[in-house]
Amino acid sequence: MGDRRGVRAAARAPTTCNGAGKEVNAGVRTLTDVTRRGARRFADRTAVSTGGSALTYTELDRDADRLSAAFRELGVRRGDRVAILAENCVELVVVAFAAMKAGAWFVPLNFRYGPEELSYVLADTTPRVVVAGPGYAGALDAALPAERPALVVVDDGEAVTGRLSYRDLLAAHTGAALEDLSEPGDIATVLYTSGTTGFPKGVLATHDATVRLLPVYAIEGDLGAGDVMLISMPLFHGGGLVIQLLPALALGATVVLTGRGFSADGVLELVERERVTVTLWSPTMLAMILRDADVTAHDTGSLTKIWYGSSSIAATTLERAREAFPQAGFYQWYGTTEATTIAVLRPEDHRDRADQTGREVYGVDARIVDPSGAEVGVGETGEVVVSAAGTCMVGYHHQPEATAEAIRDGWLHTGDLAVRGTDGYFTIVDRISDVIISGGENIYPREVEEALHSHPAVAEASVFGVPDEVYGESVAAAVVLVPGAEATAEDLGAHVAERIARYKRPTRWHLVDQLPRNASGKVLKRALREQVAARAEVV
Repeated sequence: MGDRRGVRAAARAPTTCNGAGKEVNAGVRTLTDVTRRGARRFADRTAVSTGGSALTYTELDRDADRLSAAFRELGVRRGDRVAILAENCVELVVVAFAAMKAGAWFVPLNFRYGPEELSYVLADTTPRVVVAGPGYAGALDAALPAERPALVVVDDGEAVTGRLSYRDLLAAHTGAALEDLSEPGDIATVLYTSGTTGFPKGVLATHDATVRLLPVYAIEGDLGAGDVMLISMPLFHGGGLVIQLLPALALGATVVLTGRGFSADGVLELVERERVTVTLWSPTMLAMILRDADVTAHDTGSLTKIWYGSSSIAATTLERAREAFPQAGFYQWYGTTEATTIAVLRPEDHRDRADQTGREVYGVDARIVDPSGAEVGVGETGEVVVSAAGTCMVGYHHQPEATAEAIRDGWLHTGDLAVRGTDGYFTIVDRISDVIISGGENIYPREVEEALHSHPAVAEASVFGVPDEVYGESVAAAVVLVPGAEATAEDLGAHVAERIARYKRPTRWHLVDQLPRNASGKVLKRALREQVAARAEVV
């Protein structure tokens, strides 16, 4: 296959450095140093805001100190867990740093969890303290185990027996700052995976591994102290917490948070009012903005950097987005909860490589390998693996077998299939678990989805395999039509057959109003399989 080391090395080299990358980690050993240093360097600059609430860098560090003192009085010790169930809000940010200052692991809970999932994660982490954001105390009351942790409530409403007031705890602890108890090798966060195939797994990330990652977003994403970062992604998600919040605060940028739900006009109004310069949107969010909002009705000229990722993007969506925001550079991030960020496609790359995924970010070593672990040749399909030394994850909480399966011989296996070109850039083909094997042929759903997305009546499509008595699996498609558009299964099948091999054409069709997604925007193909089994149209 020849020597491919030069291709990999080229792929790992940073494309640019805006100068801020060198400053991100200066004096930062643990994530608690982010607010401590921020209070010294950026003082009265707004650190984070949402709605009518805002904190400067000094106030953020002060409130985190006060709440950390309260946590310690409630029995939180180094290595304990502090969890919060809340939509994006200033208080969530304070809780995160307060927990880590006490040496605890920060566990942001998915506010979209049902009762069973919430109970599972609480039992898995056994937090010493749980914080309920506005409107979530009842859900936590129902999900907490018999041996209940301390329950802190952010609501300003009437006090309830057995619950502690967030604001009362802050007011009661106004003394000098206590020593930060976290060490670089300690666990900092537990982020739970999307759980598309079962209960989510808790990804353990250390302080030092996360700190090492922070410069990536300055070097590769051109993030700097003068930026205003709009965070629409939930902070229980790596895209919101690790890719946006932590690097922005480490650099001295201002963070603007949106709450639950996503309003296309709402985020554009925030961009205009707050003079937002950078944001991270999922492809679904971008599609909703283009579908539901009149971009020209808002002054979005300040938005010079649009980051996107978390799932594949339709070529038509990306093209329309670049036309709608001509002043913005587009950056595609590729990664996983376990690895965080693996690759980037920068603005200059979009001119000639918009259909590719990108190349490795600064500090990350990734390879594409066959099932034996041997690196495949240029143009060959294999699994993306990442040197574990360059990732945030040290393992899954309470799941040693899953950890051993994911991290083998020092390499984190992503489960993503990709092909690398001669220039070092690679393209994600699909998830290994999503590949359809029909009649002995491998069919990659993403290829079929791209063919469907080229139909003018198709807004969104998801392709997946369903059991077939003859072929083992057959190809099924769930399709969302553009509002007002019409297309039959026969129309769509003929369109696809003109573009890809006929054996890849879906034979089962399901027209839906929307695709089921998890909190990170990924389509829940498991749910679609159940729907199609019940009422798909066979063609």
